Amino acid sequence: MAADKDGKTEKPTPKKLREARKKGQVPKSQDLSSALSFGLFALSFTFLAMYVLQRAYVFMQSSLRMDSKPDTVMHELPAVGMEAIIWFLILAAPFLAIAFFTGVIGNMVQVGFLFTKEPLKPSLNKINPVSGFKNIFGKKAVFGLAKNLMKLFIVVGFTVYTLYQSALVILNAGQVGVPAIFPLMIELVSQLAFQLAVFLAVLGVLDYVYQRYDHKKNLMMSMQEIKDEYKEMEGDPQIKSQRKARYRDMLAGNIQDVAEATVLITNPTHFAVAIRYDKNKDQVPVVLVKGQDLMALKMREMAGEQEVPIIENKPLARSLYKQVEPMDPVPTELYQAIAEILALIFQAEEARKHKI
Repeated sequence: MAADKDGKTEKPTPKKLREARKKGQVPKSQDLSSALSFGLFALSFTFLAMYVLQRAYVFMQSSLRMDSKPDTVMHELPAVGMEAIIWFLILAAPFLAIAFFTGVIGNMVQVGFLFTKEPLKPSLNKINPVSGFKNIFGKKAVFGLAKNLMKLFIVVGFTVYTLYQSALVILNAGQVGVPAIFPLMIELVSQLAFQLAVFLAVLGVLDYVYQRYDHKKNLMMSMQEIKDEYKEMEGDPQIKSQRKARYRDMLAGNIQDVAEATVLITNPTHFAVAIRYDKNKDQVPVVLVKGQDLMALKMREMAGEQEVPIIENKPLARSLYKQVEPMDPVPTELYQAIAEILALIFQAEEARKHKI
């Protein structure tokens, strides 16, 4: 509705979406990333629990072997502290690896590979108290709080219900013996974690769909913005039309110059080059006009109307078109080929005069 009031009723253009992406403004759901992380933890919970229990047991054994004498304890305290840090890192390693892996994969799945420094740049809006107040008490913040509270109540309710269903198993766990209690508890917690992971994954997908919708809604554009963007990309249509008109006029003038040519050398269909050699005007042959495809066709038509000789010479036509610009002299390395053509034309003109 806000977009309608602002006149922003059009979907964002690809250019607008690309610019927003460069600034780090992409649709992303933290709930989906968290659900992916929690799901991987749930799938590997049995392994993680056994890993922690086994290594914690080894560390506890190592600690209990320490001499209880005060002097000895003080002497070995630095070594024990370093050992405790190493064991903590060993215990935390799989958790850190899973968190890092799921964080990277969660972002890659949602937004692909994106590296931008734009969000890190200092901005006055970040310390603006008005903007901060809106971020804390705005509609988006209230919606986020309501969503998190709802998720918390559902998760707690689902957990309580699952534990209630397993109450008999938990109460009778003492009868299976101490060695079997830990595997039993691990299995129950693993099942509960997996069910919660599925539930959170569904919420995460729904939240991602909403984030995409909200992202495009925030980037909505007005018709004037789309027109301005089009002008920026393609140029002002009025100026572009004037440019095309000038080009047509220039093109027509060039083609008219074919009438002054001594000979038109063709490819025969792709290239055409009009050559003039007037002993009173030119010291050397000059290229008047050159054209390709449609323009070459128009040049041949003009040459036919003005009775300008048309000579087909593919290599010479291509060389002249690539090497020489209009009103420039013919290169010296092409003099011989041009001279032979001009000689034939002058001979034909002399023969025609004698016939008359």
